[in-house]
Amino acid sequence: MKKIMKKVMIIIVTMMMFSMTACSSGDPEGSSQGGEVAYKDTFTYAIGGEPDYLDPTVATDSVASYILNQTYYPLFSFGEDGSLVNEACTEMTVSDDGLVYTLTLDENNYWSDGEPTTAHHYVYGALRALGMGSADSYYSYFIRNYVKGASSYGDEGEKTAIADMEDVGIVALDDHTIEITLEQPCDYFGSLLTSSVFYPMREDVAPEMDYTWAADLHPTNGAYTYSSIDNASEIVMVKNEHYAHADEVTTQTLRAVVMEDPEAQLMAFQTGEIDFATNVEPSTATQLYEGQPELLLSPSVINYYMMMNAYTASEALQDVNVRRAIQLGIDRDNIVTALDAGEMYYPLYGYVPSGIEGIDGDFREEQDAEHRLVYTDKDEARALMEAAGYNENNLLTLRYSTNSAAMHNTVAAVLAEELSDIYIDLEIDVKELRVFFDERDTQGSTELARGSMSADYMDPTTFLEMANSANQYGNLTWGDETYDDLLAESDLLVGDERMEKLHEAETYLVETMSYTVPLFGYRTLCLGVAGIEGIESNPQGNYIFNFVKVPA
Repeated sequence: MKKIMKKVMIIIVTMMMFSMTACSSGDPEGSSQGGEVAYKDTFTYAIGGEPDYLDPTVATDSVASYILNQTYYPLFSFGEDGSLVNEACTEMTVSDDGLVYTLTLDENNYWSDGEPTTAHHYVYGALRALGMGSADSYYSYFIRNYVKGASSYGDEGEKTAIADMEDVGIVALDDHTIEITLEQPCDYFGSLLTSSVFYPMREDVAPEMDYTWAADLHPTNGAYTYSSIDNASEIVMVKNEHYAHADEVTTQTLRAVVMEDPEAQLMAFQTGEIDFATNVEPSTATQLYEGQPELLLSPSVINYYMMMNAYTASEALQDVNVRRAIQLGIDRDNIVTALDAGEMYYPLYGYVPSGIEGIDGDFREEQDAEHRLVYTDKDEARALMEAAGYNENNLLTLRYSTNSAAMHNTVAAVLAEELSDIYIDLEIDVKELRVFFDERDTQGSTELARGSMSADYMDPTTFLEMANSANQYGNLTWGDETYDDLLAESDLLVGDERMEKLHEAETYLVETMSYTVPLFGYRTLCLGVAGIEGIESNPQGNYIFNFVKVPA
């Protein structure tokens, strides 16, 4: 029945598309003036929900990123291929011992109210994030775990005033120079500097230990600044005339419209209500737009996996053989086929997805070439289950938690069918999104649960650290002391030796102890009007609209 309804919707939407095409005026003067392309003054895009906060210090969700990417001028950003791109930092030098980073800032850097953006603002932003504490500023660990003297502040969620911090290794040498001193060398520290916890903040705008200020209009130093803020409806941004690259900004106004429902985004795109849809159902969008310029598929470093509670929720899952059986009992190709979205999805045979550099190429590909950490073998899976006491007359019942969305529902249905072949009765427990997150991430009360993560930075540890017992997620359902030690050992290494240790850690996590079930990786799929220019994608599954141009 669901398949029939899906086909009906596709037919209806396609008919609408053709109908609108037939009704258009076809007036060539709508798209050109004097032989030059004319562009809209306003670009409207839909975001998949209300942004939690517009304070870069505390924002963690991708929805907020679709706003903050346009309103702040970061030290660095990621290129589409994951390379580090200079933004407000025009030059970075690293000392021979790998401990001291000296950042030279763009002197043509101003807030939207005309005040110069200085190194002191970037230092204040980082120290403010550190003082906010891990409970409110999750990514402050990018500072706490790496910067000299920072580990004493903000852990366990406690807050610290900047005035009470001593000898933290982030200082402004002058108005345009920042010096950051690390506890120990870190191959990927430059990648961490893309994070919003390193965005500039002003003491007169963003007070310490408070993020309520961000609900009101405030100056920013990115390509756009705020005209109106209504997190439940829409956020309107206007061009920042003082932005360092304002002469390259064509579009005067950005409208970020809140649309949680992917179907609503699709319909709004079809009717011309929005120019860009960030969250549409991939299968439907692919079938409607495959081979057309509106379908935008960009590389991303994102995994999708099944979390297993190896500690408390289910006695059966404390048995490594049962966990391994679950890994081997799933045919990942069947999931990708069921998702039915062209080249968007690919089977994943380890926890770290494709797109992260390893020793001699891609980290995932070099491991898979040696041997896949997971694979499909129903016979081996059944043998492991039988050894644990389960068979066709004694099924193991497990609860799989997820939230309702077309992709998640499809994955859950395929998992239930696949695991039924190895004596597992999978009960699907669908919860409202925030309830699901609370049960999975705060309470640790789920047995099996969906998980997905995009790269916070371009290194395997952005994924592998999730299972570290020191991580607020890792200590709930997976990871152990041996795994923690492997990660700690990798921190003392550099270059190829470090990557070899990280491969060892992933092998222990996935193959040896079977703490997680890798399922698939995927790319970012969005819809943009034909002829759109100047949008930039990144491996974190996001687009940046600083220089967007939309044909009129």
